[in-house]
Amino acid sequence: MGTGTDSLGTSRRKSLVATRREDIEQMKLHLLVVTGVLLVLGLVALFSASTAPLAAAGRYPYSIILRQCAFIAAGLVLMGLTARAILPPMSDAMLKFSSRVAFVLTLVLLLAVNFTPLGPEINGAHRWIRLGGFQFQPAEFLKITTILFIAAVLLGPKARQAFTTFRTEQGKTLTVPRNRLRMAFVYFGCVAALGLVVIQPDLGSTGIVLFVMLATLTLTGVPMRSILKFLLVLVMLGAAGYFVAPQKYSYAVERIATALDPMSDVSGSGYQIVQSLGAINKGGLLGRGYMNSLQKMNRLPLQDRDFIFAVWVEEMGMVGGLLVIGLFLYFAFLTLRISTLLPFSFESVVVVALGFTVSFQALINIATNVGVLPVSGLTLPFFSSGGTSMIVSLLSVGIILGLVNRQLRRASRTQA
Repeated sequence: MGTGTDSLGTSRRKSLVATRREDIEQMKLHLLVVTGVLLVLGLVALFSASTAPLAAAGRYPYSIILRQCAFIAAGLVLMGLTARAILPPMSDAMLKFSSRVAFVLTLVLLLAVNFTPLGPEINGAHRWIRLGGFQFQPAEFLKITTILFIAAVLLGPKARQAFTTFRTEQGKTLTVPRNRLRMAFVYFGCVAALGLVVIQPDLGSTGIVLFVMLATLTLTGVPMRSILKFLLVLVMLGAAGYFVAPQKYSYAVERIATALDPMSDVSGSGYQIVQSLGAINKGGLLGRGYMNSLQKMNRLPLQDRDFIFAVWVEEMGMVGGLLVIGLFLYFAFLTLRISTLLPFSFESVVVVALGFTVSFQALINIATNVGVLPVSGLTLPFFSSGGTSMIVSLLSVGIILGLVNRQLRRASRTQA
């Protein structure tokens, strides 16, 4: 009887996807267009932010932009393979297994960063794995694999919602996990992942990974009371870590204090924010014109990475800045819309979680540039130079499209 009911429910879900195919295909197209526009604008911004400073320093002016084009090409190939060849034909069991394995492999890479010679110390932190002339940042991939892990364990492609609600004899409504061991496994994995990022230390990645965890837990149906308890445990562990090694995390306190009053140390800790605000202020409404930024010339640090948005606004003005913000908000809206067109499932949760993560990181980077939040070291997706960031951003889009194509493929088989 149970098997028949499950089969009927699966059939109805596939039928629902089939009837909404046209809307889903339209949202997919919009998502591809927005991604393409962001990539083009990112290359335009990076060309301006990198070529003149490199030329002024006596270096080959096109080295950064050419390297970025290579990363984009690799990312687009990976995105296409993920969207068309890897995820759509994957079985439910393999998808669930692969999601868990990807998360475990990311944890192994983070262990290698922190405890082996593969993770060199750069500016007092271990964040990169270096193999010969190649290096990448495992914490970037953790944003994706954490979402896949939580959704796979709590939902799985065919699993029911992880929690169930019932009313007691006293009339109280209680929400409890269907499988407490599975819930404990998720929380343990989250704590381990977050801990490995915190000890690098990496303030920006810690914030993003925490957002990813909370967002995915919420989307999978975990009650707010359970999430708040999880947060309380994290706060207690964080406080204990700070008291054990305060010197390791003093930089985070300093950055928060600087964000509150950047003018207190203009030539020191507040230099980056002050120069960024100066660039944005000079841009005004319509900007100084493309390639005409003054702040990028030996004034604004990391002008091609963390603070590329400030250079963009100086040249394109508030109008250009609002255009970028609008595109990232629309990117998040599209993934939310796609998710609502799909039945509640592993796919629908991962789609919206990935979309929100990309847009949330962009907004955090922008908030840093305008001095609202402390300097975090987070890149602006599709804009900032760097291979790991670009490939992870495009891979996120590939996974979104791949999971949607997977649902559409299964629906087509049902119709046939």
